[in-house]
Amino acid sequence: MLRRSPLDAARWLAPLLLVLALGACTAPEVKPVPVDHAAEQRAALDALGFAASDDGWLLNLPEPISFELEKDSLKRNMQQSIAVTAAGLLKANVRQLRIEGHTDNSGPREHNVELSRRRAHAVAAEFVSNGFARADIAEVGLGPDKPLHPNDTRDGRAGNRCVVIIIPVEALAQ
Repeated sequence: MLRRSPLDAARWLAPLLLVLALGACTAPEVKPVPVDHAAEQRAALDALGFAASDDGWLLNLPEPISFELEKDSLKRNMQQSIAVTAAGLLKANVRQLRIEGHTDNSGPREHNVELSRRRAHAVAAEFVSNGFARADIAEVGLGPDKPLHPNDTRDGRAGNRCVVIIIPVEALAQ
């Protein structure tokens, strides 16, 4: 009969105990750091020139999206500005817009409301050509009903021939 020494038992028992001990150990759970999407979106909106308002985030460009008298076509530099804004919004996962068209108070109200709708539509079409879905853009023609500037001066009337871009509060991550 073959005799085993206590040393032989230790040789196979030690690795067995080590395997059992390590098998009972589990690595601590690594939890991902939560991303604050709302903060990222607010930072992107700030960088693009948007400012918080009661109604959402209002775009304040160095040069407003304005139109010539009785015109609804975008100026070339505005097309570039909208392209940059659209790219930044899409990168920040902001997909919804409200575009409000305005006019001065010269001429019939009905005509001005229709002109303001066409202006809002021209800007919306530019956002669509830069990646936005048409269904995610609300177009509003306000005409002369909500002037941004007094209509009693030439500069005031010119300032009212514009479009305002608003990111509704509900369009942002909460």
